[in-house]
Amino acid sequence: MSLLQSNNVLYELHEHVPVRTVAEVEEKLPFLLDKMLKTVAFRVKDGRFILAGLRGHDRIDYRQLAAYCGVNRRAVASMSPEAVEAELGFEVGGVGPFSLQPEVLVLLDEQLAEMGTVYCGSGRNTATLAINFADLLRVCGGEMVSLARDD
Repeated sequence: MSLLQSNNVLYELHEHVPVRTVAEVEEKLPFLLDKMLKTVAFRVKDGRFILAGLRGHDRIDYRQLAAYCGVNRRAVASMSPEAVEAELGFEVGGVGPFSLQPEVLVLLDEQLAEMGTVYCGSGRNTATLAINFADLLRVCGGEMVSLARDD
């Protein structure tokens, strides 16, 4: 939250019961899935980390993700919950599309630009961040790319 505050970004933090999956968010929280920005953490075999953000109901096109990183599909793997917490500092269910570590690449699906206010991970699985997407993009250092599968 200090990143947002230091950049004078308006946001709301919604405290809630712990959630770990999109299904739990849909079941337990009052936020519409259509407004959710889910973030999935990946490790590339060359050591890079990727935080990939897309709409809550969308699925990642792994081939596009790998191509964007300049590697074969097999060189990109989703991180285990333990690795996400240990190496990126996010609780599972609280992963957000921002990082204070310069070696973490943040990629955001281009369809998010149409959303206005989004609800995303805050770093904790007991709090969800509500923020204008344009403000989030400005402070997170993310790149807009095509990540969602077409199916």
